[in-house]
This record gives sequence, structure tokens and C-alpha cells, in this order.
Amino acid sequence: MEVQKINDNIIYLVFLGSFGGLLLASSVIFMYMRYQRRFLQQQAAQQEAELEHRRQLMYATIQSQESERIRISRDLHDHIGSSLSKLRFMVARIKQADAGTLQTMTEECKGSIDAIIGDVRNISHSLSPAGLSLWGLQDTLEEFCSQISQSSGLDILVADHSDACLKHLPFEEALSLFRVIQELVTNTIKHAAAKKVTINISKDHEVVTLQYVDDGKGVNAANIKGQGIGLYNIESRLDMIGAMYEVVSAPGAGYTFTIRLALNKLNKIIAV
Repeated sequence: MEVQKINDNIIYLVFLGSFGGLLLASSVIFMYMRYQRRFLQQQAAQQEAELEHRRQLMYATIQSQESERIRISRDLHDHIGSSLSKLRFMVARIKQADAGTLQTMTEECKGSIDAIIGDVRNISHSLSPAGLSLWGLQDTLEEFCSQISQSSGLDILVADHSDACLKHLPFEEALSLFRVIQELVTNTIKHAAAKKVTINISKDHEVVTLQYVDDGKGVNAANIKGQGIGLYNIESRLDMIGAMYEVVSAPGAGYTFTIRLALNKLNKIIAV
């Protein structure tokens, strides 16, 4: 009887140990499956967020293109169209002009032609800055900032400590950076009530850094991502050339936009 009791206890302990091991294994499997399901859900949510972000970038690019087309159409209609209509009317009047007024009308026609040439040049430069392919981003940026300072009164200082690296950037990268600076300057003039802008350019090993700083009223850091089509447009341009950016701002503390571009990741070789 005593041996039978011992055997029964051993069988009971083996059963209890097996049941406990099975329960432990089931718990581990359950926890793993739960973790895996949660991980897959988070991964799917992250992928959906990235997809939505890409859609926003694409939307910003399309909106930017459409806005540019509308602006060009308006400029052609308002400036070129009206100037050509005026010139046509003046040419028609020349036929009836006497010798006394012919010289005056000729000078007026020349003035209208010069105005049309100037409008065409301005539209062409806004589409693709001519100096960008001739002199590089640095000189084009300085010329642009000088023009903006004269027309708006906003003091813009360009401080280049990059060993003239911007002069050697490929055209696509230079154009994207130029458009981003244009957008930032426009936003500063429209919204920041700033008096001064500083654009610091530096180079550390193979990374070029452009830091845009204004002394305006700034924005709430929590709302930076919700600034609308302007920021998406900037981000889409930087994304196309593989540049990173960082925004630092607070109410009353100005606005800082930092761009970092790795030269060794560009498709073309830059010799500096």
C-alpha cells in the first residue's frame, strides 16, 4: 500500500508538472501571439501614416505646380497680353499719324516693347533663375535676397562658411534649395512680422547645412506640422533631393529652419 501511494504521488506530481508546463507554454505562446498582433497593428498603422504623408507631399507638389501655372497665366494675361494689345493699338494709329506725332508714337512703341521684354524676362526668371546654372546657388541666393531686401525692407543676411560649396551643387539640388528659401522668405514676409533674416551656410565633412533664422513672432511648436500646404511643399522639394530638415520655433522666439544635405549621396560628383 505504501508503495502504491508513493507511485500515485509520483504520477500526480508528473501530471501536475506536465499541466503546469503546458499552461506555462500556452501562456508564452499567447503572450507572443498578442505581442505579434500588436506589433503588426502598429506596423500597419505606421505604414498607413507614411502612405498618408506621401499623399500629402504629392498633393503639395501638385498644388504648387497648379499655383505656378495660375500665376504664369495671370502674368501673361495681365502684363504681356495688355502690353501687346496696347502696342497693336499704337501701331494701328501710326498709319494715321502725321510727321509731327510719328516720332512720339515711335518712342511709345519702343517703350512698350521694352516693357514686354522686361515682363518676359521676369516670368522666365521666376520659372528658372538664369543665374543658377551660370553662377550657382550662392550668387543667385545673394542676388535674390538683395532684391527682396530692397523691395520689402526686410534685412536679409547671407553668411557663407561652406568654402563656396553651393557654387558646385548640381542644378536639381540647387533649384530645390533655392525654391525652399523662396518659400521661407515669403512666409516670413507674410506671417512673421520679422525685421531680420539670417541664412547661415556651413559644411562639415560631406554635409552642407543651411540654417534659416528670422526674428519674427514665431509659431507654436505643436502646430508646426499643421502649417498647411507651404510646409508640405517645402518637405516635398527636400525629399526629392534627399535632404533632411528641422524646425525650431516658439511664440515670440523667432523661427529657425535647418536643412542638411549629404553631398556623398548626390547622384553627381561635386568637386570642391
